[in-house]
Amino acid sequence: MFLILRRGFVTHTSLLCSSEKIVVPPLKMKINKSKVPKIREKDLEEKYITGWGPGGQAVNKTLNAVYLRHVPSGVWIKCHESRSLDRNRKTARKMLIEKLDLKINGEDSVQRQEERLASHKRNLKREKTRLKYEERRKEKENQSETDQENSSNKEDNLEYIPEDN
Repeated sequence: MFLILRRGFVTHTSLLCSSEKIVVPPLKMKINKSKVPKIREKDLEEKYITGWGPGGQAVNKTLNAVYLRHVPSGVWIKCHESRSLDRNRKTARKMLIEKLDLKINGEDSVQRQEERLASHKRNLKREKTRLKYEERRKEKENQSETDQENSSNKEDNLEYIPEDN
């Protein structure tokens, strides 16, 4: 798999290099997770609250939702993804780390890096598709020019024979 630079556009493709294209080695875009904040248990305030949503009385009466607050930053999360308290605690911690990362690191957060990577991949795919259809259009134009030349050659080869009356 190579990246091919053509008229200022970069695409992933496995096509061979022609005179118009410049082969560039593929870019390795990695997500930098080194800046993700670490959470200490002593910095967290955790409360168990009654659940909400579908499930009726069994959900609304039990303490299976988690309220998790990071005291130094004031960032908080409420989590009630499942009916299990343990799963909700784990999920709440993951959500809190993501929210803290977004607040502290902004554009360098893992979430923003993933969004940029996905956007880059979408753009590469669009460009590859655009190039494919451009090649098809050129082939069609070449074919039509060839057909026109062939038809004009046939007309040149025809002789006019006048009829005798």
